[in-house]
Order: sequence, then C-alpha cells, then structure tokens
Amino acid sequence: MTLPTLTDLARWLGAKLGESEPLRRDGPTEVRRLALALEPADLPPTLEADALFLHRSRRVGDGWPGLGVLAAHDGFDDQLTTGPNHRLARALGWSDVREVIREGKRVGISATPPQGTWREVREALLAELGGEDDSWPPAPDPSLPLRLALMNAMNPGLIAQVAEDGVRLYLTGQMRPSAVGAARERGLGVIALGHRRTELWGLRRLARELEEAFLGLETRVYGGA
Repeated sequence: MTLPTLTDLARWLGAKLGESEPLRRDGPTEVRRLALALEPADLPPTLEADALFLHRSRRVGDGWPGLGVLAAHDGFDDQLTTGPNHRLARALGWSDVREVIREGKRVGISATPPQGTWREVREALLAELGGEDDSWPPAPDPSLPLRLALMNAMNPGLIAQVAEDGVRLYLTGQMRPSAVGAARERGLGVIALGHRRTELWGLRRLARELEEAFLGLETRVYGGA
C-alpha cells in the first residue's frame, strides 16, 4: 500500500478547500498518521503522528518538531462550518439547496429540510452536531413551508434578505444581540449552533474525507468528543 505524501495531502486540501498554501512546514515524506485540531492549544505535548492539520496554525511555532504541518483557514470556514456548507446539507438530507449571495460573496445557503416541523428540524441538527448555544422557533404559519438558511453571520441585512426569499429558520454559529430584534420582528426562528461546535463538525468531516481519499491514512481528531 502506497501511503500519501505531505505534498499529496497539500494538493488535495488545495483542490477541495481552495487553500493556496496548505503546506506550512515540511516533515516526513510519507504520512500514515495525521492529527487534526482546530489550533495548537487543543493538542497534547507529544503526538504519535507524522503530520498535523490545523485550522488555525499561527501559534504552532516550533512545537511538535519533526512533524509536517498542514493548514486551512478561509476555505475550511467557508465549506465546513456555517455558511455555504453543502456537506452539512447533504448529511441532513436538505433539498432545493441554493447559495445566498450578498455583495458578490457567498455567505450561506438556503434549503428545505426533510422534516416538516421546527421540533423535528432542531432534533436532527442536535443529533448531527451534538448541541446548540441558543434557539427559538419561528412564528407559526402552517401555510408556509419550513425553509431554512445556514449563514456565516447574523445581522439585520442578512435576515431581511433571506426572509424576503421565504426563509423561516435562520441557522448560524453565534447569536448576535444586534440582530435578534430583526429576526423576531420578521417571525424567523433562530438556532445558534455554536462556533466551535460547527468547527469540530467540520474537522471530523474532513478527517473522514481524507481517510476515504487516501487508503492507509489514519486520522485522529483532537479538541472535542
């Protein structure tokens, strides 16, 4: 079995996440064991690994000498947390998925969940992500479908935009008090999924995809259950 090289992994990350320079530090040519974490503080002092993947790699310094370091920040945030996370949409069975564009940038997706009620949608999200920070249901209106939006930010402008497109449930990472009034005024339900919680979901998903892409690669995720 041919193991992936650091260059192989870097090219894959570049292609999948759009990162221009995912290889941050050289290490062993072949990689059998890859440790993944959001940041260096999530890692133990010693690792049985050949390389690291870090979402935030600035403070890695000279730690874990001899190990290669791979990283992805903007592409990871864009595709594996809140915002235009098509992987999460597929995992939850959402249909009619459309990207939300604001000022020329992708800021999220809107979609129709397979569940028909707020309670069922929330339960599916909790089961997939392991929890939430805060939430409230949308204003009841049986004449409207329960369309949702998964957004990378929460502000009155974004709330108005998706509400005008028929969204009734707003999903994001963190609750923003400045936007709560706008959401309630329009009758939108909100689920703050948790910034770190969604990042850890993305990290676990990335680990699975890497193992599927490179036979023989062993991954371990640090920093969460």
